[in-house]
Amino acid sequence: MMARAEPTPNVKEQLAKLREQLLAEHLARKRSEAEKNQPETHGPVVANTATEGSGYGTGEGTGSMGVQQDPEFLVYYRTVQDRIKKAWSFGGGNSDLTTTALFAIGPDGKLLGVKVTHSSHDAAFDDSVVRAIRLAAPFPPPPEKYRSQFGQGVEALFKLGELKS
Repeated sequence: MMARAEPTPNVKEQLAKLREQLLAEHLARKRSEAEKNQPETHGPVVANTATEGSGYGTGEGTGSMGVQQDPEFLVYYRTVQDRIKKAWSFGGGNSDLTTTALFAIGPDGKLLGVKVTHSSHDAAFDDSVVRAIRLAAPFPPPPEKYRSQFGQGVEALFKLGELKS
């Protein structure tokens, strides 16, 4: 009688699955917290029309809130961030204005959706963020192994102080 060895699980695949699961759970918690923290009169802000813009700065937020550190993910996310920076402009306001937006990118790079998850409580500023994301689209297709993450949505932090600097 011979014993059969079981195949060894692929550690990289298991880590990738765990990262995706943790990110999905994190995003679900963030969405739930954002909905709870929204005043009744200030729901998610979605721009009605896209208008042309220019400018700089989207803050230092990462879609993974620090969970994802793979260079391929970070390079793609930075490319998306740079496109949004170039499309973003806002005429005035308090330099301390900060908004967090959640946006999803399809496998072909098309924008699937965008919404403000943490409002600055300045509707015009929030609208400028949504408009910049829409103007920056379509994006390059996400790396294949991260398409589901970008399809579920990634967060970006927008700080007016960084746009003005």
